[in-house]
Amino acid sequence: MKRPSLTSKLLVLCAVILLATPALEAKGKLEFGFHYGSWGINIVKGIIESAMADAIKNQMVDKNKTEHPDLVENYANTLISIDSSGYNYGFEMRWYPGGENGSFSLGLSVEQTSMKASITNASADISVSFREEGVPTTASISGTGSGDFMIKPLSFHLSFRWDIKPSLRFHPYITFGFGIAPGSYLDKGTLTYDVHGTMTQPDGTVETFPEDYTGPETKTFKSLREENPDADVPFWFVPFIQLNLGLKGKITNQIHVLVDVGIWDGFLLRGGIAVRI
Repeated sequence: MKRPSLTSKLLVLCAVILLATPALEAKGKLEFGFHYGSWGINIVKGIIESAMADAIKNQMVDKNKTEHPDLVENYANTLISIDSSGYNYGFEMRWYPGGENGSFSLGLSVEQTSMKASITNASADISVSFREEGVPTTASISGTGSGDFMIKPLSFHLSFRWDIKPSLRFHPYITFGFGIAPGSYLDKGTLTYDVHGTMTQPDGTVETFPEDYTGPETKTFKSLREENPDADVPFWFVPFIQLNLGLKGKITNQIHVLVDVGIWDGFLLRGGIAVRI
């Protein structure tokens, strides 16, 4: 019998909680809300920079190994400039066990996030050694490249919020939470890269590479893992950490507006509306 997927388990959990809504409402207050925001620089920028630098360097070295199978890399210096963009929107249910003026609340949400990190400028200088007609030779490789990392996970989140002086019409709050997206969204992530360079030998001969390269290449993370089975992949799912500060305002006793800023596997600024019942 096929085991239920992580997505199915989470949907069942959400359904159970929704069925329990009458009992929760009897003990406290429920809020249902929608939010939308802009996502920025990823907090794992260093990891992306390192991975992209390795990809560019390996592309340059591997292309030249076609002509020189015994080629060995001596050292490499790669510079990367990264930009990023994205968005987030989601639906959330929050339970305030303390009622109307309760401070603590527990939230469940379903989130759609688009995260794109772009390498706008990349350069590499690499020293390599090989044998040319039996004679040891040292040459230099230089090149430039660009690339895009893109992933659009649908994730499920649990969060804990503390409203500060919730009796005020406008009051601050702090939220901590975490979430996960099934690994299928990680597999669908894409890496697009474009690499061009030259190899200069000691006698001044310059070889341009890659000769048969016609343009940017795009690969999914799944295909990259299949090509590199020894690659270190720390997660089989997409993890999220949430930590943000916000301001909440009461339009009426039932309708509230919110704006917050903080960490969401990067930088996230968003606004929303919530209806309390």
